[in-house]
Amino acid sequence: MKKFRQVFVEITNVCNLSCTFCPKHDRPPRFMIKNEFEKIANELAPIARAVSLHLMGEPLLHPEFDGICKAATERGLQIYLTTNATLIKNHLETLKSGMIKRISVSLHSFEANALNVSLDEYLSTIFECAKEITKTEHTFVELRLWNQSENARAKNALNQYIIDAACKFFNTKIAWDGKTNQFLTDAIYFCPDNVFSWPDETDTATQTHTKYCHALSTHFGILADGTVVACCLDNQGKLALGNAFISPISQILECERAKRILNGFKSRRAVEPLCKACTFANKFD
Repeated sequence: MKKFRQVFVEITNVCNLSCTFCPKHDRPPRFMIKNEFEKIANELAPIARAVSLHLMGEPLLHPEFDGICKAATERGLQIYLTTNATLIKNHLETLKSGMIKRISVSLHSFEANALNVSLDEYLSTIFECAKEITKTEHTFVELRLWNQSENARAKNALNQYIIDAACKFFNTKIAWDGKTNQFLTDAIYFCPDNVFSWPDETDTATQTHTKYCHALSTHFGILADGTVVACCLDNQGKLALGNAFISPISQILECERAKRILNGFKSRRAVEPLCKACTFANKFD
């Protein structure tokens, strides 16, 4: 039985947008080359069910995106993709191929940026491509509106317009409650969630020792430079465990720091400053 549900593999930390809800990082811009990804995929295949092509960055910017998807598929790994979808037409043939199990489109990214296209153009392109992609019957398209909140950080004034536009395009109606997934077709659905804060270890106001998280039990992450991290929200590599380009991943996951983090969570205890400051983990209480 494969241990990990998914491993977040950041094939690039470069993005073509600057969303208000995303933290900035000071890591050098990098694209994981196909050979590097293949080494990682070889080691993940026996222990993980899926690779999620995301942590920071926009995966569709990657010049070898098609080859990376093929490499994962050839090794029996399911693929999850998170994207702002501004480049969705550029990779439509790959996205239509059925190699990707789920494509998560961050629709909330439009309002969190100043894009040079209209909202109608942005949405119609995504809806048309989603319709084409899901003809394969192998891929789900998740339309995320992860901006449910009264918080000033949550740019969500356009949500109802987006929902109405989707219902009109797909000729359907949904009972929107801002809490549960709503299907537009058998394979295309809205996914609402609250805006969340990325953990900041310097934020002492949010730090608590009592905490549970699924990090290192169901998932972990690998940054574009090969750094293995315990958490999918570790955008700066604060929880670095080793480097997958240098050492075997199985060996990295057995290091003392990884054991300490994992055993801490099993006892409902956060041992790292970044984990203590994480409010996203409160969802698991």
